[in-house]
Amino acid sequence: MYGKISKPLWDEKPVAVIGGGSSLIDFDFEKLRGAHVLAVKRLDIPWADAGFGLDYCRDKLADAQSRIYWAVREEAGEPLTQRNITMLKRLDGQQVSDDPGVIYGGGTSGFGALQICIHKRAKQIVLFGFDYDGTSGATNGAGQERKRAQAAANWAAWSEHFRVYVPYFSQHGIQVVNACPSSAISCFQKVALQDAVAICT
Repeated sequence: MYGKISKPLWDEKPVAVIGGGSSLIDFDFEKLRGAHVLAVKRLDIPWADAGFGLDYCRDKLADAQSRIYWAVREEAGEPLTQRNITMLKRLDGQQVSDDPGVIYGGGTSGFGALQICIHKRAKQIVLFGFDYDGTSGATNGAGQERKRAQAAANWAAWSEHFRVYVPYFSQHGIQVVNACPSSAISCFQKVALQDAVAICT
């Protein structure tokens, strides 16, 4: 059922990891052409080097055009067998996997995506849309406000999981910057969006 991450490697130029945060509203992804691009749960960037996610959206994956790495639990059901899709084994917990066939989820696809970069031997990683503030999709109303507050608390906890990467990146000479200055992920250097684009191009 499972495969593993393999060549081509991404060690010769920056890797732009694109999440779904609201800081990317109206952002022109074409600006990132020239970097390696890993699209996290986004299948709307068909020219990306690869897509990645933890949630098993079979219908969406079937239409994917780029290379896809999807990390799923064993009970997820029958794997997709398309040539462009590699199913990886998903384990729970906040750890860094040394096995190119295994991804630790850490609560979010964004957390797992950094392990794709590690297995691709990236040396410079730029995070886009990693807001982790729980505000996306917020609506009015008391019930919705409670849900938003709960979601925000979850995102705050998930943002702390990224700290496990800091010693690993330091030990392996991997540089990471976050292109969302207001991101709840505080363990990586934050830069303005336009500066992050400059790094990538």
